[in-house]
Amino acid sequence: MSRGKSTNNLKRSSRNQNSRSYFLIVVEGEETEYNYFNSLIRELKLTTIKIKVVSAAGGDPLVIVNTAYKLFQEKQQESKRGGEPKYDEVFCIFDDDNKPEKYKQALSTAKEYNFESITSIPCFEFWFLLHYCYTTTPFSSYKELRPKLESEMKKEGILKQGETYNKSYKLLYEKLKLNQDKAIDHAIKLEQKHPNEDGCTKPSTKVHILIDKLKKQKNFE
Repeated sequence: MSRGKSTNNLKRSSRNQNSRSYFLIVVEGEETEYNYFNSLIRELKLTTIKIKVVSAAGGDPLVIVNTAYKLFQEKQQESKRGGEPKYDEVFCIFDDDNKPEKYKQALSTAKEYNFESITSIPCFEFWFLLHYCYTTTPFSSYKELRPKLESEMKKEGILKQGETYNKSYKLLYEKLKLNQDKAIDHAIKLEQKHPNEDGCTKPSTKVHILIDKLKKQKNFE
């Protein structure tokens, strides 16, 4: 009886493996975005998707897209050799970095490769700000946005008086997640009032699109 049960479990495991999707998420650096998405993935405990989060070197949006393409190609070759399946979906996480021409080139290149650009303008921290307030202020840079984010985080008790926002804080996701639904609502409202079809609207973010996609996968499990 136990042997039969074991065989059934193996068959079920094999079916799950075959039906699993493979996602690649490429982010800038090894701090803010990298920590955030790894924390999100750990919390969701997805079993129908295998997700790899990779940090690309440098602050150039195009480097992120090209790194994603290199990893995508390597995975295809690995799959042909009998390894894990190729990536089903690829997401490039980047902001404009005050490099508008390279940013637009990154958007165009990602579209060529059929990758999804998950952008934020002026920076990824704009997504964090939406956890606490709705705003259409066209911040020109992270430096300009940071005081507003710190002020809102202090109001919520996330930061103490005199404390500053730290990009490398590994537990930031845990602090933010209580307001995640509010951030999604604010991001959707912003999209409706300030359409971001070309990905260049200031301010804007598409982070909620990826989060929504991952959460929907969780609902299918």
